[in-house]
Amino acid sequence: MDKAVIIGVFDFVNFHVCKALLNKGIEVKGVQIETEENGDLLVEKRLEIGRNANLSVISIGELTDDHNQKGTMVLSVYDLYMQYREDFLLSEDIKKPFMNFNNWEKIVILAPSQLVTNENITDAGVIMQNFMKGIKSLTNNIQFLYLPTIYGPWQPDTFMFQHSILNEWNGEGTFRGLREEITDALFVEDAVASIIEIVEKNSSGRYLLQSGKNNQWERCAAFLGIGDHISNQSTKELVDNEINKLTVKSIIPLPDALTKQIEHTHRVYI
Repeated sequence: MDKAVIIGVFDFVNFHVCKALLNKGIEVKGVQIETEENGDLLVEKRLEIGRNANLSVISIGELTDDHNQKGTMVLSVYDLYMQYREDFLLSEDIKKPFMNFNNWEKIVILAPSQLVTNENITDAGVIMQNFMKGIKSLTNNIQFLYLPTIYGPWQPDTFMFQHSILNEWNGEGTFRGLREEITDALFVEDAVASIIEIVEKNSSGRYLLQSGKNNQWERCAAFLGIGDHISNQSTKELVDNEINKLTVKSIIPLPDALTKQIEHTHRVYI
C-alpha cells in the first residue's frame, strides 16, 4: 500500500490510522465530512499531524468527482456509530465513491464488533448492516474489520471511559448511553498497528480484532473507577463462526495506555 483515502479522516480511529500511515511514508488523502467534530478540536488534530507533504484534505464531493483516485479506501463505520452519526451512511454522498470500485486496490470497512454477535439488532445496526451489504454487492475486494471498544487519546465522550475521565474533572453531565462493547477493549495504537498489518498482508474477508484477555473492558473500567454495575450485563456470543479472529499484540500496558488518555484529555479538553 502506497496510497490511501480515509473517509472521515479526523474521526477517532481513522485519525490514528491516518497518523500511522503518514509515519510509514504513505500518501494519504483525508476526506473531511461535515458531521465531524468542532473546529477547536480539528485545529488540535491538525497541529498534532503537523505539516506533512503526504497528507491532503479534500471534501467528499472532490473525492466523488475525481474518477482517477487510486489506492486503498478506508471508511470507519465504527466511528460513525460511536458518535451517533450512522445516518450519514444513508446519504448518497457516501455511496458515490464506492461506485468507482474498480479504482480501488482494496476497500476497508471498520465496524463495531456487535454486528457479529448475538446482541439484539438496533435501528443503528440495521443501517450499518444494510450499508455494508450494499458495498459487498459491488466488489469482493473488501475487508471488514470488526472492533471492540477502542480507547486512547481522542476517544469521544460517547464512550464510557472518556465520559468518566471528563466527568471526574468538570462534571461532563448525563451520559448519552452505552453503545460500546463491554467485554473487550483495545488500546488504539495497538489496534491501528494490527489494522494496517491486516490491510497490507491479508486477503479480503472478515476479521475480528481481540485482546485475547478475559474481561479487558472491565479491567479498564476498574482502573478508571467506573462502577461494576455497568459491566455485569450478559456476555455476547459470536454468531459468525467463519470470521477470522486475530489477537492484537499489546505493546503498552493497560495502566500506561489509560494514563496516556487521561493526560491527553487534561491537556486538550480541560
